[in-house]
Amino acid sequence: MFERFTKHSRDTVRDAVALVTDRGEDKVAPEHLLLALAAQEQSTAARILHEHGVTTAELDADGEAAGPAGLTDEEVDALKAVGVDTDAVFARMREAFGPDALRPDPAARKPRKRGRLGGAFDADAKKILELSLREAIALEHRGIDTGHILLALLRHGLSASMATVLTRQGLTYDAARERVRETRDEAA
Repeated sequence: MFERFTKHSRDTVRDAVALVTDRGEDKVAPEHLLLALAAQEQSTAARILHEHGVTTAELDADGEAAGPAGLTDEEVDALKAVGVDTDAVFARMREAFGPDALRPDPAARKPRKRGRLGGAFDADAKKILELSLREAIALEHRGIDTGHILLALLRHGLSASMATVLTRQGLTYDAARERVRETRDEAA
């Protein structure tokens, strides 16, 4: 399937893998794919995101709020369920130890496997890449472009914090799909 990806789409996947490696995280998740899309300048998805005012800084800031200190959303929710005010705890940790206190230690990250493009993708990221193919087929496009990855992200879902950013900026699946169709028609 990867051979059907355009150059920008391949770059997106590589950038998502690099982002995970740089952050010392284990697996590429849909949020990493969205951040990689937003960081590009000339791709279809980047243009759509930028037209709606979505920036990497906004996505990253909201994305970090979802799981600081290496905690998953479920773990944060579990702490809140037993009465822990996680927002206050995390804020006090940042005040006491600095703004990067809740980021994973880069020195503790696992060594990156060489010679492979992929690295580990979580089940949701794999589903996004599969759905991007389906989006391309549904639009009768031969290649899988970044716009198709964006559509798959919007269709499959993102973390609550990143979905909130997109909703706040008025970016919907239907609007993005129409823009992807227009962009491809303009290129033809």
